Amino acid sequence: MTNVTDKETHLILQHIINKIEENKWEEAKKQFDSLEAEQVAVEDKSIYWWASARFNHRSQNFAVAEKQYLLSISLAKTAYEENANATDYVRVLSSIGLFYSQFGEANKAVPYLMTANQLIDRHEIGGVQRVLTYYSKGVMHGVLDEYVSAIEWLKRAEELNVSLKLLYNGADIHIVMGICYHKLSQFEDAERCFLKVLDILKIIPDEKLEAVLDLNLGRLYRRIGRYEEALEHLHSALELHQEADRKHSVKNTTIELARVYRLIGQLEESKRLCNSVLEDCTTDELLAETQYALAETLYSDKQYDQALKNAKLALQYFKKDPNRLEFANKTYELIVNIYEKTDL
Repeated sequence: MTNVTDKETHLILQHIINKIEENKWEEAKKQFDSLEAEQVAVEDKSIYWWASARFNHRSQNFAVAEKQYLLSISLAKTAYEENANATDYVRVLSSIGLFYSQFGEANKAVPYLMTANQLIDRHEIGGVQRVLTYYSKGVMHGVLDEYVSAIEWLKRAEELNVSLKLLYNGADIHIVMGICYHKLSQFEDAERCFLKVLDILKIIPDEKLEAVLDLNLGRLYRRIGRYEEALEHLHSALELHQEADRKHSVKNTTIELARVYRLIGQLEESKRLCNSVLEDCTTDELLAETQYALAETLYSDKQYDQALKNAKLALQYFKKDPNRLEFANKTYELIVNIYEKTDL
């Protein structure tokens, strides 16, 4: 990119923001690739690095995305302090809050989303920025196991979308709401939310959200014993994630498949899937969840010593994370069951 004025660069970045908000990621990425960081004016640097972080976030390049979000926040905060440009600041605050919440570090999201919420009220910011902030807070509360609060924030985001005749993050909102209802064992409400996503995806197609939906329908159907439907949706999710080379999501989906295969008695397949994930885990959280899933399968296969070994390894992580209390309790219960079966 050569001989482009600051004004032209600014307009390109605004188009990128619009395309991302419209869920037109390929168009946004094509425009973004036409830019070079050193050619972006200082006042637009925060937008540039926010956009780059969003692309890396979506591609699951987590470490790179985090660094770019933090850089964008620093630049946006300076701009806000100098000229009260709250909109760009709120956008990146909400985005990093969502990023941390989605990948198991919701406690880090709390201060960012608190600041974002304060700014949208102080400066009366509406539209997609308010929807994004409400949605991000809903995700954060959900990850913190505060499911009722999460649903309240997600409903606010949905109601705002309806009042503004928007569909911004509409599929995401209903997926997360469905997850929260699932966690509350309100299975019919969960399924209703997930099936609503299908209607939205007919209007705004998104292959990644289709995969996320399949994963969560698979989890729901596993929970209520509809195993054939669970397998159908999980295999669909796995295929979509593999085609897009989303390594973390591939591994998450593989673990869900392993759980279903355990429940239908295909223990060797369950163990094979767990071990395939253990070969290259993308996060410590995923490693612990895989060790727990493998421990369950080994227990079902009466391999108690190996089951105990994996359960204890998983527990080391769950005990350290206050947001994983549910898994810690289930792991303790599994360990007790193993001791009752053996002299270990």
